[in-house]
Amino acid sequence: MTAWRSIAWTISTCAMVGWAALAGCSDDEGTTLPSSSTTSSGSGGSGGFSTGSGGSGGITNECASAVIEGDPIPVTMYIMFDKSGSMLFDQKWTGAKTALIAFFQDSDSAGLSVALRFFPDDDPVPGCNDVACSAQACATPLVDAGELNELPAHSDPQQEALVTAVQDESPDGQTPMYAALAGATQWALNNVDPEGIRQTVVVLVTDGEPNGCNEDIGAIASLASNALNTGDVLTYAIGMEGSDLGQLNQIAAAGGTDQAFVVGNSNVHQGLMDALKEIRKSKLDCEFPMPESEDVGEEVNPGEINVTYTSGDGESQTLGQVPGASSCDSTGGWYYDDPNIPTTIHLCPATCDVVQSDSDAQVSIVVGCKTVLK
Repeated sequence: MTAWRSIAWTISTCAMVGWAALAGCSDDEGTTLPSSSTTSSGSGGSGGFSTGSGGSGGITNECASAVIEGDPIPVTMYIMFDKSGSMLFDQKWTGAKTALIAFFQDSDSAGLSVALRFFPDDDPVPGCNDVACSAQACATPLVDAGELNELPAHSDPQQEALVTAVQDESPDGQTPMYAALAGATQWALNNVDPEGIRQTVVVLVTDGEPNGCNEDIGAIASLASNALNTGDVLTYAIGMEGSDLGQLNQIAAAGGTDQAFVVGNSNVHQGLMDALKEIRKSKLDCEFPMPESEDVGEEVNPGEINVTYTSGDGESQTLGQVPGASSCDSTGGWYYDDPNIPTTIHLCPATCDVVQSDSDAQVSIVVGCKTVLK
């Protein structure tokens, strides 16, 4: 009997033989699993997805050995938050504090691992300022990473620590952005999950341009680029009123997140909250860890993995695999992070957009059938 293991996935099995969780059968609770039959070849189906070239010869009950419900890769987030003196203007600090606390207390943040640091600040280690410009100091979080849960603050130590940290801060000083991002990316690279189970991201929030330390935006952006290329660390940028959007877009692009989020003065609380939610959601239903076998010596064949999307109205289709991210187009699909030694399954952007817009969508991974190619 082969057992399938994936830390971030729940395995649905059928009461048949061994782990025969076959397409269209029921799990232990009697819930019908999504059909994984290929509905058509080429592009088409709900959402405009391509269902590959498998046709009726795609996934069948005879070949599938397991259907695994996909849960997104969990995220570890280092928030580097600007508390320079200009944050006192236009109620930005009041709105920012409210947004941060609401984000930490939001039940949808459960499972998110968050570390927090303010800049410029000498707490908890002196030097994360425009005088010392110490990346090492900025790499030491005020609140170290810990996973949030759905319980209220008094029952969630991480949530309580984060909320208390926000409440105790007040704006002062310049904007040593180079030191701040150098420290944040250094921390992130030191905390990359070696097994690839968690995605590490940096979130830089600022209301100004670099002031103090190295002010060259190219050099600052290169920090994000290095983190991406070295450890697959993503860097997000959130710009509040007073920041230079062009500069932050450069940082975001270098960090693999395309462009910065913009928060205006009209409603700082809602704008910042929306940006943080979008960042939190960016991995939701779009990246999944590769299933592994618990049996010693048993290897999962990457050529026998298929991805099935079931819409909220119950219509299912098998998504076609493409060679890599550069092969994704408007018809969607999925690909491996590394075709030779895959650790992660990625949905193409077009597929991701449709899945994220459907709150009742389900992504399943079918193991044991020849991969349907797009």
